[in-house]
Amino acid sequence: MHLTPKPSSAGRVSQRLGLYGICLATAIASAQESLPLLPKWTRFQGELVSLKPYDNPVQDVQLKAVFTSPANEQFEVDGFWDGDDDWKIRFLPDLAGKWTFHITCSDEENRGLHNLSGAFRCTAPLGGNTLLKHGPIRVSRDRTHFVHEDSTPFFWMADTAWNGPLKSNEFDWKHYLGERKRQGFTAVQWVATSWRGAPDGDADGNKAFEGKEKIRINPGYFQRLDYRVEAINNAGLLSVPVLLWAIRGDENPANILPDDQAILLARYMVARWGATYGAWFLGGDGDYSGTQAARWRTLGQAVFGGSRHFPVFMHPKGKSWVFEEFRDEKWMTALGYQSGHDINDATNNWIHHGPATRDWAKLPHRPVVNIEPAYEGHNSYSKKQPITALEVRRALYWSLLGTPTAGVSYGAAGVWGWDDGDAPTPGHPDAGTPPAWRVALNFEAGEQVAYLSALFQSIEFQALRPDNRVLVEQPGDEALSEYAAAASSAAGNLVVVYTPVEKRLKVSVAKLPTPLIAAWVNPRTGERSSVLAVLRGAALECPAPGPGDWLLLLRSKSAEPETAGN
Repeated sequence: MHLTPKPSSAGRVSQRLGLYGICLATAIASAQESLPLLPKWTRFQGELVSLKPYDNPVQDVQLKAVFTSPANEQFEVDGFWDGDDDWKIRFLPDLAGKWTFHITCSDEENRGLHNLSGAFRCTAPLGGNTLLKHGPIRVSRDRTHFVHEDSTPFFWMADTAWNGPLKSNEFDWKHYLGERKRQGFTAVQWVATSWRGAPDGDADGNKAFEGKEKIRINPGYFQRLDYRVEAINNAGLLSVPVLLWAIRGDENPANILPDDQAILLARYMVARWGATYGAWFLGGDGDYSGTQAARWRTLGQAVFGGSRHFPVFMHPKGKSWVFEEFRDEKWMTALGYQSGHDINDATNNWIHHGPATRDWAKLPHRPVVNIEPAYEGHNSYSKKQPITALEVRRALYWSLLGTPTAGVSYGAAGVWGWDDGDAPTPGHPDAGTPPAWRVALNFEAGEQVAYLSALFQSIEFQALRPDNRVLVEQPGDEALSEYAAAASSAAGNLVVVYTPVEKRLKVSVAKLPTPLIAAWVNPRTGERSSVLAVLRGAALECPAPGPGDWLLLLRSKSAEPETAGN
């Protein structure tokens, strides 16, 4: 279906300016005003044809569109060059009613790109998977977790498939997404440009750009990724790209590009994928402290400071914290940290008593997520042996309960590098040869994510706050590896405790929900069992039902009813 621009627009452009949706094959003309119809939270795509050639389009021309909502709010988005003389505008409308738009170009003489206007009518959402039903995510009103646009809580359970979109074929990518959806994941973290884990580019040998001082974008590279991003969303998962990988090394764009070119590249990607369901990592695995902080504040403001966006994180290097350097940066709406790939006391202490657990209550609040805990099957840096499923579960549950519960990420050796199992991941020679990604896809802890995800989505997870006062005694005082993480709701109707070993937990009577429903949850199987407790003074003593790690779930009978699968 085509929109007719204003009479002042070039006739040729009217042949290419249209509406497209993620799940919409064709658009239907509205009886009212004969406007095109587009379901809420479905992508608008305007296709334009440049009437002039440019030597380097992304450097020579800037294309913008202003969308005006039925409530008369205005939203500006960048357009992007898509090869040859093709340009596109993408936008995700979030309010039912009539929308209008106006497109302008920095080259006002190019009538194919400048001074174009149109309108469409936004209808009720199509429904379907969770994202289509509830809309994209944003930060909650209390700024402690994520919600969909309709205010339904969103539980962040991400996988780190850093190389997946770059290296996969379409069949393998669909298989991967189906497995991760089955396992309870809700998001996929990935790297959007060539980096040290994929220095040669994508599976076809293409790279995102050429040059340094004045880059040339490769549209074919990004067109291929478009299909991977849409597949993520079609599986009901959130797409979370890293725009600028920043760890040391010449392969990483944040290190080789001057600021203006890094900004141009990042804005190009935001223009392409800003109308999908996602979140953003501006930087990846970098050092954003000290003198580096000023640079990243400049980049962040230039990329995300002028308009609304999905949640924006930084992805810092291991055991680092970015709150203080970015406290006043309004564009950075969520806090990510990386506890890293070790399982020693130093790492455990950083998780239990580090800056995330100390600073989460400081203003301004932001959701806090451990976006890269210990990878299953990855060699521990200090012990030089593969990290076990138990050690992965510990990091996941400790992270979920150590800050206000918003979510956590998981990773597996073999999957993140999209490895074949016959050589070390590029750029990581010291990590050994990981298993093939198809094998690692079904690692033990990865399969057990299903129980974690189902449990937290069955309770009021967004109400949980760290609360060590729940426990009369802390086993972690004697051994950090035995630390029991506890959280409770302010309403006093929910308490969750995780112990990594079989223990007799002593719960403060003052913290017990009343009237009480209690259960042990096995994180290895998802099975529940009764709590046989003994009241001794001010403590309720709850012995774990057997060896291994356990979750103690305490809630009042007035709490929300259990959902299927509990």
